[in-house]
Amino acid sequence: MKRRMWYVGVVAVLVVTSSILASSAGARTLVGPEASVTGITPTHVVAGQRVTIYGSGLAGKTSVMFGSVPSRSVIADPGGTWIRAVVPTGAPVGKVPVTVSVGGASMSNLVLQIGAGSVPAAANRPPSTTSPNSHVKVVVAPRIIGFSPIMGQVGARVRIMGANLNGAQWLKFGGVRAQIMHSSASSIIAVVPKRAHTGKINVHTRGGTGVSTGVFRVLGPSAGA
Repeated sequence: MKRRMWYVGVVAVLVVTSSILASSAGARTLVGPEASVTGITPTHVVAGQRVTIYGSGLAGKTSVMFGSVPSRSVIADPGGTWIRAVVPTGAPVGKVPVTVSVGGASMSNLVLQIGAGSVPAAANRPPSTTSPNSHVKVVVAPRIIGFSPIMGQVGARVRIMGANLNGAQWLKFGGVRAQIMHSSASSIIAVVPKRAHTGKINVHTRGGTGVSTGVFRVLGPSAGA
């Protein structure tokens, strides 16, 4: 009887030990580099623009949600330092939480200001993997943080301040394309065009389109003529 009880006890210990080892082995299989996100740029966008999310451990199968709407175009840096995603049509307007999922783990400590309207979806080409040591240059969308003066007549010169403004391909006052007199990374000088409308200022570069939060007021009878 004692021998049988001893045998049962040994078997139980072996079963428990095997379960613990199997669980540990499974945990080691599932655990990878810990992913984290540290920021997003630009922080003010409209649907169709591309955003870059920075962090670590971001390589692998990823997805990005803008509110409850998933991006249909997401690529990740093979080195795990960034993710690029195009803001989807249908994303909510306002301050929207951005949720990043990497390998089943979700992070949602980012907030993005999405404005009304949209632009054609930005190209989101995958990075080159021909060389493991190649550096991928990320082109980010322009951002308008202000302009001066805040109102003026057709023909007036306006200074637009912001970031990533160099290489501006076009700039519009209320939807009407303006002449760009000067362009740098931090500012653009443009002329209020004929038939300009009171409205927001838009600027477009290779990185996408930036939209001002403020409205430029066009003065005089030409403001909608």
